[in-house]
Amino acid sequence: KTCVTWSDCRHLLTDPAFFGALSQFQRYTVESIFSRAKNPKRVRIGVVDQIIDGDDHCDVPIDPCDKDPYQALCNYKDQVDVYQMEAPLAVGPVFARHFGHRLYRGEYYAMQSDAHVTFTQNWDEDIIMQQESTKDEMAVLSTYLTDIVDSIDEKTGKSLRFTRPIMCQTDYEQGQQGKYLRHGSQPEGIPSIHGSPQLQPYWAAGFSFSRGHFVVNVPYDLYQPMIFQGEEMSIGIRGFTIGYDYFAPERSVCFHTYAVGPNAAKRGQVKHFWENGARYKG
Repeated sequence: KTCVTWSDCRHLLTDPAFFGALSQFQRYTVESIFSRAKNPKRVRIGVVDQIIDGDDHCDVPIDPCDKDPYQALCNYKDQVDVYQMEAPLAVGPVFARHFGHRLYRGEYYAMQSDAHVTFTQNWDEDIIMQQESTKDEMAVLSTYLTDIVDSIDEKTGKSLRFTRPIMCQTDYEQGQQGKYLRHGSQPEGIPSIHGSPQLQPYWAAGFSFSRGHFVVNVPYDLYQPMIFQGEEMSIGIRGFTIGYDYFAPERSVCFHTYAVGPNAAKRGQVKHFWENGARYKG
């Protein structure tokens, strides 16, 4: 059933039925998912690890578990499933995320997140309550995440932001093979609608939260190699035409480390899938 009040939803905060898909691994992303969850034992993470020779394997913790057993990859190692592939074979984010969704095992909720994302304290409780407040079985909460800078209190893990990013600024951009659609976000502001996420027309790959059936009913099209923007159009249109509704969350439960400002140099060292573009013609 759809929850209406807090008491109706309380059982959802204890059942072990929460799946999150990451198409690339960053240790601090997984650490924050588990360490800041209200109910970490009900969270399962599926990771598609795209590596090259010399990379650390993502299922190996930073420190040995006998030295620091409280790391997420030690304390919750049985709740992290990893599919490892050679980075040159990833042929873009769509193919990798297709494998990520293949790791879904029927959990009640499903979430997709970019790498380089840090979650807030009690994020799982917050996003569930937001999703259920829509009173919509087909609700999908999705947005382009706000930058991490000045967004999270490092001591408490709580969000310092009170704005809501909404996807309603889409236009055509000129590319080498012609124009293509690109989504954007309007300037962030304090939500004028309180108590519920806000309807919006589009879906974002960087963050998506829904009932688990969204992953099954709107699967990734694995035949979209070397495409960066196209996945959002494909999934957004297919989901909408079979009844799903897209919402901008009222409150952000995670923030993205973008390659701008103080994080530009660090993020600039990260490899990109288009470095292998010459291997795949067409």
